[in-house]
Amino acid sequence: MRHDIGRPWPLGADLRDGGCNFAVWAPNASQVLLCLFDQAGNETQIPLTNRQSGIYYGFIYGIHGGQAYGFRADGRFDPAHGWWFNPNKLVADPYAQALDKQFTFDPKMYGHHKVGDKIERQPDDSAEVMPKSLVVDHGFDWQGQQRLHHRWQDTIIYEAHVKGMTMQHPEVPKHLRGTYLGMAEPVVVEYIRSLGITAIQLMPIQSFMSEPRLKDLNLTNYWGYNPICFSAPDPRYAYKDAVTEFKTLVKAYHEAGIEVIMDVVYNHTAEAGFDGPYLSHRGLHGRDYYRVVPNNPGHFIDHSGCGNSVNSHHGYVLREILDSLRTWVHEYRVDGFRFDLAASLGREPLDYRRDAAFFRCLEQDPLLSQVKLIAEPWDVGPGGYQVGNFPERWFECNDRFRDTVRGFWKGDNGRLADFCTRVMGSRDLFYSDLNQLTRTLNYVTYHDGFTMNDLVSFNDKHNQANLERNMDGHGNNLSYNYGVEGATEQLEINLLRRRQQRNMLATLMLSQGSVHMLGGDERMRTQKGNNNAYCQDNEISWLDWRDTPEVKRHVNFVRQLSEIRQSSTLFHDLQFTAHQLLNGPAHSDKAHWFNSHGNPMEISDWHDSGRKLITLLLTSGTKNPKAGLAQLSEYFLLMINGHTSPHTITLPVQQDCPWEQVFDTSRNHGLVDPEHQMVGCPATVHLAAHSVVLWAKGGWMAEVGLSDTDEGLLCSD
Repeated sequence: MRHDIGRPWPLGADLRDGGCNFAVWAPNASQVLLCLFDQAGNETQIPLTNRQSGIYYGFIYGIHGGQAYGFRADGRFDPAHGWWFNPNKLVADPYAQALDKQFTFDPKMYGHHKVGDKIERQPDDSAEVMPKSLVVDHGFDWQGQQRLHHRWQDTIIYEAHVKGMTMQHPEVPKHLRGTYLGMAEPVVVEYIRSLGITAIQLMPIQSFMSEPRLKDLNLTNYWGYNPICFSAPDPRYAYKDAVTEFKTLVKAYHEAGIEVIMDVVYNHTAEAGFDGPYLSHRGLHGRDYYRVVPNNPGHFIDHSGCGNSVNSHHGYVLREILDSLRTWVHEYRVDGFRFDLAASLGREPLDYRRDAAFFRCLEQDPLLSQVKLIAEPWDVGPGGYQVGNFPERWFECNDRFRDTVRGFWKGDNGRLADFCTRVMGSRDLFYSDLNQLTRTLNYVTYHDGFTMNDLVSFNDKHNQANLERNMDGHGNNLSYNYGVEGATEQLEINLLRRRQQRNMLATLMLSQGSVHMLGGDERMRTQKGNNNAYCQDNEISWLDWRDTPEVKRHVNFVRQLSEIRQSSTLFHDLQFTAHQLLNGPAHSDKAHWFNSHGNPMEISDWHDSGRKLITLLLTSGTKNPKAGLAQLSEYFLLMINGHTSPHTITLPVQQDCPWEQVFDTSRNHGLVDPEHQMVGCPATVHLAAHSVVLWAKGGWMAEVGLSDTDEGLLCSD
């Protein structure tokens, strides 16, 4: 094939000028071969003889989109000292933007084996079993569509798995279930929009491979947190063409006003530890790409728990991560990223730094500085827990919110003050200055852990299906089964479980900060007690679309909460001064805390470990709720009873204010009930056990158009 000198940038495969430029970083290789494959799988090897700054490159004429290729690299072989070169192994382009098939482990992918006391190259050619990188032509008709830019304080995120979302959906065509196109079906998009969701967060769709151990057990890495090529959408979710079909998904959600956030994994790769397979980086630049033990480069540092840690402190590695992010934003128009084990990206070289190069690069990048950035603010390495210590543009997954809300509704003593601090935006963790909104991303459930239904149905995890003797998964779930482990026919237990789910959802949706919701919680999805379903590609993980009356009511309750949250800035847009954060949870002229007697909470009240009842008055601004409240544009009373018994509480406001009850989680499945709105101002209110009640200014619901969407669902528990 005719070829030319080409150029060392951009890295990867770049279509232009009647051909394609190929460039790959392999600084210690003695030779790099570009391997082109025809449709029959025949291989043509072309030495890349041009080299600059460790980059091998060349231009090949006549290459078009869809051309399959890979690389082979030769050089020193001494794994004990970090040298891994083996030209018998075809490796994927680290910059590949498409693959011809999904990665499936095969023993031929191993690059070395032990012979006696020596480690030798594994001689088998891996080309037959390796996915081939594909040259991509990114042409796509976006019809003028651009990225969305929803404000953080308006953001409600719905976490979903591309396959699990539609595998059991009866209205999605069978051939599209479990695919990008299946998730882009109008019936699915409309369902998510109807929930009031502003952003869909997709579990990993970067190309990945299941671990060899799982393959031996006939299981699979369903979640996908084991990446290889950071910039290639995984073909396992494609009907035909992953690139075009993922763009179609993004376009469909943008048309519905819903942002698309990718859960991305840049902290490790599927090449695992010392004895892992040769898939990409190990065969090209493994010694530089991964964090290695100082003075012992044959041994990987593992801050991920997956065998290796990507060395984002290295200039090239940092460049690759940033180029990958730019590809997703520029070519696919995604609106943001949630970074798995994000603390790893801030290690320089080994310790976490809030001003690490990765964070500074994102801040100054003209494209990446415009998108949403979410940190899972920890990794498993030393000093890895960094909640509240990410740069100001980052929102952080707040596990303190999760644990406190779970513990409070489970009935733990001594949780009230911390519970109210979480409701007010966790300013103790995320406060920076007067002009900053809180950066907390509140959640009660995530993909890793119990679903909300299981949280109120199981005391213990039940992960036997993972074939790890139930040793995997977190043991401290802060869950409670209310007398029966798992499913039961006992009506009283089921009613209480559903009410507790409503209580946690109401707490989540009406708290300051942004909202993360686990997809399926609105449908009371269960994983049958499995709190680590990473390897369950089956009904345990897939969304159940059967619409029972209980499911319909629960879905409507979530829709109602979304409407309430978005109807007033008081539910998501409060700011506080340093003084207003002293002596208890955040308080101001807009946020007032009261005890059951209608008196302002005092220090002694906050330190009462047995207290589980609180009233929060939210107003458009008043120093004295006892006077002048009726003249305000809006006001709300949020009453919360975490006790196992009912309580009578005194309203903490003057008696001439008009009120209406918006919802009571102990009545009518938490839905608006026109027959029990109780317009007026009672002196006292009876609060049921385990309940959340919201009151608003009289006439507010009609003003904002809030009503039950299905009168057929109006029935008492």
